[in-house]
Amino acid sequence: MSERSIHLPIVFHFHQPVDNFNFVIEDCYQKAYEPLIDSIFQFEDIKITLHFSGNLLEWFLNYKPEFIEKIKIMAKRGQIEIIGGGYYEPIFAIIPYRDKIAQIKKLSDLIKKEFGLEINGAWLSERVWEPNYPSFLNDVGLKYVIVDDNHFRSTGITEEETLYSYITEDDGKTLRIFSINEELRYLTPWKPTYLSIDYLKKMIDENGDRIALLISDAEKMGVWGTTHEICYVEGQGHKDGDNGKPFIPAFFEQIRSNSWIKSITLTEYMQKFPAKSLIYLPTASYDKMEEWVLPTEIRKNFKKIRKALMEDEEKREIYQFLKGGFWRYFLVKYPESNNMHKKMIYIRNKLISTEEKLLKVKNEQLVSLILKKINKAWDEIYKAQCNDCYWHGLFGGVYLQFLRFSVYTHLINTEKIIDEISTLINPKLKSYIYITPTDFIKDSRTEYLIESDLFNIYINPNDAGTIFELDYKPKSYNLLNTLTRWPEAYHDSKKLESKEVLVDRFRRSLLRIRFLHDDVTLEQLQADQYYDFGDFVDEKYRVTSNEKEGKIAIIEMERIGSIKDPDTDDRNPVRITKDIHVKNNEIEVIIRINFNEIPGKEKMLNSIVNKLNVAVDIPFFFNGDTTKFKWESKQVDLEDNLKTELLEPFQYIGSHFKAYDETYDLNFEFEILTKNDSIKINKFPIIAYAFTDEGYKEIYQGINVTPVLKLSKSLEFQLKLQIF
Repeated sequence: MSERSIHLPIVFHFHQPVDNFNFVIEDCYQKAYEPLIDSIFQFEDIKITLHFSGNLLEWFLNYKPEFIEKIKIMAKRGQIEIIGGGYYEPIFAIIPYRDKIAQIKKLSDLIKKEFGLEINGAWLSERVWEPNYPSFLNDVGLKYVIVDDNHFRSTGITEEETLYSYITEDDGKTLRIFSINEELRYLTPWKPTYLSIDYLKKMIDENGDRIALLISDAEKMGVWGTTHEICYVEGQGHKDGDNGKPFIPAFFEQIRSNSWIKSITLTEYMQKFPAKSLIYLPTASYDKMEEWVLPTEIRKNFKKIRKALMEDEEKREIYQFLKGGFWRYFLVKYPESNNMHKKMIYIRNKLISTEEKLLKVKNEQLVSLILKKINKAWDEIYKAQCNDCYWHGLFGGVYLQFLRFSVYTHLINTEKIIDEISTLINPKLKSYIYITPTDFIKDSRTEYLIESDLFNIYINPNDAGTIFELDYKPKSYNLLNTLTRWPEAYHDSKKLESKEVLVDRFRRSLLRIRFLHDDVTLEQLQADQYYDFGDFVDEKYRVTSNEKEGKIAIIEMERIGSIKDPDTDDRNPVRITKDIHVKNNEIEVIIRINFNEIPGKEKMLNSIVNKLNVAVDIPFFFNGDTTKFKWESKQVDLEDNLKTELLEPFQYIGSHFKAYDETYDLNFEFEILTKNDSIKINKFPIIAYAFTDEGYKEIYQGINVTPVLKLSKSLEFQLKLQIF
């Protein structure tokens, strides 16, 4: 009979989003990364498994050679294992097979080159699991993954049964699965070390093949809240049981002094013990993620139900079968997330077409040059697959505008490389413009993409004929990287005053038309709280023409709808057309509003025209330092410094607006041309109220400018946009 024991593999996960600020990474390094590795280094007999996302490992290699040197020493003495995964931390479920393989190989190659270690394990970003994973992970020689205990619940496996490894397969290809221990995850480092030891003591048995897997973000051990002091500062650890000793060394000493706790890496465990049994796991992530992904109203109910089941002794066993949402639904919940994802898919397909064109090139020198550019373009796409800004939970996620900007920058960079390659193959293609009708957002409807060497203008006729992406390619800059102020379940928190939380009814896209009473204020516009008398705000427009004339691309759309009489429930038919002309660096939009004059209903039409206005949304996004944003207008004297602040709400009579992002040296300008000389321009910031790991935060998401024009029976106006 074996000694009563339990194996304790410890895994630390080091990750930073692609293009996160250098000062943020440096802060994490000082508070968590360096002291954690120093602590591990001092305990040679404690086995540790490490995971680094590729871009963070690059940062360590470039800026922290002494840090890398310690890891190399630990690798040589057999103390550590390093696991692989996607280089830029993608969610494997939403990237194509080719990219999965390439990203995994890229990270494995770097680890082998720097540390001389074989890679056996795969890190799953956010523990997102789908049943086909064994196939592609097997194809790159990976042998195991780590998943959450939540993945096991709905299969009927108990907590005690998760203290073993299992094996699964897909298409005959097998993969070992390890379950993260929930109890240890919540105890460390928040509670004294003896509580973790007491838990482990309860789980030991005579067979000696049990395993309690402790996994933690490295940032949790030093960056979150007061964890730096708890984990590393003498006298500031837990007083109860640890006498103030820092958590990390105290925990390692507990492992060392209790011989029944077997320190081990996951590969060593696999070599020592077979899997307990074959298992098939459903699509899953960790339990909080499955709550966060649910639509807001459903999420509120789910949270209440889960809490009630956990607190009710008689019903607690039902909790095992309570299943939340599916990770991919974030692409539905946040259209902005879907926008980034579908652009990534669209651009990589363009890159594949470019690769195919290379087969016709006979000049070997040219082929070599183009291949280098293609490899660079693929890396830009992989960077855009970093998972952090495609979802939202405890961390800012999709609400972090600079991370969305990073995705668009890398994807537009890819397009520019494709343009360079096209010019090398065919020099006549240096300047171009074309229109592509396609189901871009994959909702079974057609969007229209105007693409040139200067711009990308993505138009959705099905969402009120709006523009939902506007890329200025010379700066790799999407000016419609705005985020709608979506309602969130946590907005119901008692800690918030309802007046603080502004939400939008519709996506913040360009050219959304609204019909308002003439007494609607700037404050009501900013809060999106007013009655819309038309039925145009989110309805479908019909594309009547899409054509290219020389170097001009033209899209023409129309909708026949109606506007409500402010005094009665009667409605007057109205036809609206939007013509979008793109030429060189100018975008011109012509909007016509024509009322159908009905005999005997003149009074209703006069009431509508006299009391209502038409408003057009012109949102845009600047990514630079907000304190260096400026704006001006030909019609406004801006001597007062406060008025020049772009993020300050402001209203003026005029037809011209110009804004400047000093950080990127970028101008955005528009002018309205019309016979109607009474235009009221309203400007306000788009500020989303989001819950993050730092608490509730107001996060800047862009600026909205809304010109408001007086209605007439037949109104026409031109909107000229320029970016330079």
